[in-house]
Amino acid sequence: MEWIDGIRCTDPQAIKEAGICITDFLTVGVSAALRQLLEFGLFHGDPHPGNIFSMRDGRIAYVDFGNVAVLSQQNKQILIDAVVHAVNEDYVEMANDFTRLGFLAPGTDVTPIVPALEAIWQNSVGKGVADFNFRSVTEKFNKLVYQYPIRIPERFSLVIRSLLTQEGICFTLQPDFKFLEVAYPYVAKRLLTDPDPALRERLIQVLFKDGVFQWKRLENLIVLAKEQVAIMSRNPALQEASRQDIGNRRVERKLDLTDTLKDGARVVILDASIRRKLLLALTEDSKLHIQELMDIYRLVEGEFDIPSLAIDLVQRLPVATRDMMLAWSESVLVDR
Repeated sequence: MEWIDGIRCTDPQAIKEAGICITDFLTVGVSAALRQLLEFGLFHGDPHPGNIFSMRDGRIAYVDFGNVAVLSQQNKQILIDAVVHAVNEDYVEMANDFTRLGFLAPGTDVTPIVPALEAIWQNSVGKGVADFNFRSVTEKFNKLVYQYPIRIPERFSLVIRSLLTQEGICFTLQPDFKFLEVAYPYVAKRLLTDPDPALRERLIQVLFKDGVFQWKRLENLIVLAKEQVAIMSRNPALQEASRQDIGNRRVERKLDLTDTLKDGARVVILDASIRRKLLLALTEDSKLHIQELMDIYRLVEGEFDIPSLAIDLVQRLPVATRDMMLAWSESVLVDR
């Protein structure tokens, strides 16, 4: 047992008097909730105001773990898939995600459900991120339960209740709080920096829509991810932990894209279809997209380790050359 000396999370005046920025506190809270769901797969099932406290050093404390739930690795990946499909406005795949998550029985014809999902999502974010909130989306989704053969698995009932409760706390502290303005930067940073091969593949899905490279989408992802790093680096608890070298809680001062670029270079070298798509992206509409490339470079300049990247490319070159030659020779033999 550990004594928690914190401030009730629904007392904005006390939080401010403790020198804690409300916006930063909410950002840490939403990031903590998303990490529980999408990274750890173990989340607090009853995060009501009496179970969440603001610590005076900037951390958030959860108490009373009598109600927790677990998400499998597969479920976590499908949830991220659903986010990617929402970004790409791929409503057929969103419907398939519901089947994979257990909301629809295997073999259910999703065709009639697709327009309903599209309408809900478009009405929720069609006017912009500022109009989105979980409560309105949940209310609209609940109506579908009576129109289609949708069932809500118990574990996701807890997920929905947990998110709704925490969103309510956010609105209590900051009535104009925009959940997606915090959630999007977190997801963007995960997609850009997480070394999980599955997330690398999701990143490629986000950047290519209908086979066309999305320059603006990449730019937005980088901007949002840098915003996440900047906000989290201001957290006094992480700064103190970094100074004392406590565990692995180090403050990220910049968006480190070194490993992402290494993996990206490897994929470009080995995957002929990706190379072709990138070449098309650079020459789309019969013009060289140098300006877009320069805009991206200015955003990531200083966000990666050039010597480390160069060494990795040199080390990979012999193997990459061999693989390219094997792929080329196989294609020649197939053609014959």
